[in-house]
Amino acid sequence: MPKKIALFFTTLVFTFSMAFSALAQTFPDVAEGTKYYGAVEYLKAKGVISGYPDGTFKPDQPINRAEALKIAMTASAAQTDALAPTQFPDVQPGQWFYDPVQKAISLGIVEGYDDGTFKPANNINVAESLKIVFLSFRVEVGAAPEGDPYPDVDQTAWYSAYAKYAKDHQFVDPEGDGLLHGGKDITRGQFADIIYRLMYTEEKGLDKFPLSTNWPTFVHPTDHYSVKYPFGWQQVDAGGQTILWKEDTEHNQLSWARLFPNSATMVIAVDKNENGLSLDSYFGLIEYDSSASIQSQELNGYPFKSVYVADTSTFDYYFGLPNGSILVLYSQVGEGLNKPQLIEEIRNVVGSVRYSEGSKVPVSSSSQNPTSTVSDEEKFLADVRAQILVEGQAEATLSLFNDAVLIETDSIGIGTGPVDYYYSEAYNVTLKVERESNTILAITEQKSTAF
Repeated sequence: MPKKIALFFTTLVFTFSMAFSALAQTFPDVAEGTKYYGAVEYLKAKGVISGYPDGTFKPDQPINRAEALKIAMTASAAQTDALAPTQFPDVQPGQWFYDPVQKAISLGIVEGYDDGTFKPANNINVAESLKIVFLSFRVEVGAAPEGDPYPDVDQTAWYSAYAKYAKDHQFVDPEGDGLLHGGKDITRGQFADIIYRLMYTEEKGLDKFPLSTNWPTFVHPTDHYSVKYPFGWQQVDAGGQTILWKEDTEHNQLSWARLFPNSATMVIAVDKNENGLSLDSYFGLIEYDSSASIQSQELNGYPFKSVYVADTSTFDYYFGLPNGSILVLYSQVGEGLNKPQLIEEIRNVVGSVRYSEGSKVPVSSSSQNPTSTVSDEEKFLADVRAQILVEGQAEATLSLFNDAVLIETDSIGIGTGPVDYYYSEAYNVTLKVERESNTILAITEQKSTAF
């Protein structure tokens, strides 16, 4: 194994749920904080999905050919000069799926079966879904890859190029065993998630979908840090330390204390650093053998060091926090087929680390009332308000929040383009942002877009 590894970290990415309702989730069976909430709310806000007559979305139900094509055709706004003439006895004018199916046929995205039918109620699998989505959006996936994109996807498979493109751009995640399972029926939630990731990436001009976009956030109550962690990982309180654990269910793992092939564990601890050492001085007291690859840089605005030990698949990370304490993240991954995905998820966890205020601090002695106190939160919000109407500062200011959620977009705006509304639950404020000029227009102390 190589002695060095290039570590790339994501910076904070906001949870763009795009939910236009500020009061409740759109679908009762897709709760806020669950894996497909961000995707479903985004697509609902875009008019791509509408759910079932009973008000549910049924994210865990397999999606059929008709449903998939309706979503794909709507999301991609695919255009064709004329619909293909009716040729299938089970696809007739007047049926809710007639137009999207005929459009997809006209564009060469799908075909019928040898028996002359289309079978709109047939479920589709993961491989078919990738082809439908990428053809609908006219994505150039390139030629067949030179190697196997997944352990269970041979490079000669008809869908290998689609699988490789989806993997490279993080539009789909492998399952817990590290395999794609291309022949497995895909659920409505999974299909919506692929569409969402592609649309989001194109909309933001990104190369690939940021994995941590909709992950839950853990804020430590006393140690002044927050961190995002992936869906499917457990967060465990271990007597002052925090454990983030990806359980290897395939091998019946029962505890994070033992490493299994497709498991990963991250232990997060804070040293108060009462001697006031710099991160360099602190790190100088730690011994690693010569096989360790050590890197130093600044990450998220904090002094940062990373250590990779190939022999043990160990990744250790150190942050020097603004209050002088040292945040340490010890992580280790198993040697199973899901190792590459787990490493990528760990990088995103580390990239999400933020310093979190929360204690009370004395007012400066120059204050008119030196015996009063002001919270760090009040100081923080005062600094944020100072950026109101300062052109070009919205994005930088929003990056100071660790839980900003886009709750609505006014696509018409006020003259120069769309206006976005971001809400922070931690501070209970909504920021009104003019997108084109990157300017905060106003802030209100509630979750609201009526200002």
